[in-house]
Amino acid sequence: MVFINKIYYIIFDYIIFSGGIKNMKSKIAFFILLIAAGFVFYLGWTQIKIKPGTFGVVQSKIGGINQKAVIPGEFSWNWDFLIPTNAKLTVFDSKPVNKTTKISGNFQSYDLNGNYSDYLNYYFNFSISLSFTPEAVVSLLQENYVSDDEDLHAYLSNVADSLAQMAADYYLRRSMADSSFNPQSVKRDELISAIASYKDFPEIDVTIFALTDFKLPNYNLYNKQKNMISPFESSEESTSDNESDTKDYSSKSTNILGLEL
Repeated sequence: MVFINKIYYIIFDYIIFSGGIKNMKSKIAFFILLIAAGFVFYLGWTQIKIKPGTFGVVQSKIGGINQKAVIPGEFSWNWDFLIPTNAKLTVFDSKPVNKTTKISGNFQSYDLNGNYSDYLNYYFNFSISLSFTPEAVVSLLQENYVSDDEDLHAYLSNVADSLAQMAADYYLRRSMADSSFNPQSVKRDELISAIASYKDFPEIDVTIFALTDFKLPNYNLYNKQKNMISPFESSEESTSDNESDTKDYSSKSTNILGLEL
């Protein structure tokens, strides 16, 4: 910018004071042309419209979505802005998206008395950070996944939820196969590679994927409870068997524990 200003000053001094262009009309025409050229340059100069910590993507009615993102500190000039209302610059925040999400649920189970059992309840709390490149956002724009910065954050939030659900499913499968399994023993790289569907989001980089708290289903207690026979059921089965064997149709009455009244 400073270099361009110096050039303008040098040319201006040459026109006004040096007598290089002797005809006044020529001086005025050249000066107007110089101003017009500067105005055209300014219209297409997209770099100055981007603040640090952000980047932009040029979208025009004629050329569509520009493949190259506008990055702070990198010179960028687009002719699309020379046509009124033809182009717009969509600005995105380049900071990673951080989210804390919880996956919870239960495998519905009931004990022998018909009471709901909470042995198979579970939950997983995750802290997730997702980063992305400007080129990835350009791709998302082209595929109509996002249209602006708000859409991008909503998309990444959904990605975080999907990855958390995949991780929770992985932990549950491991815990069902091994009752001594501890999810915190799984390293980040192991977990990421285990989630095959992570490839559904190749444009997203998972920088943080931490399990902060969890509760696994207690399969051991559930199985013990399921195999227990309650005194109520045992008494009913015994009474039923005795009645079937003796076929006693006397008028004696019994209570629900099989005792004579």
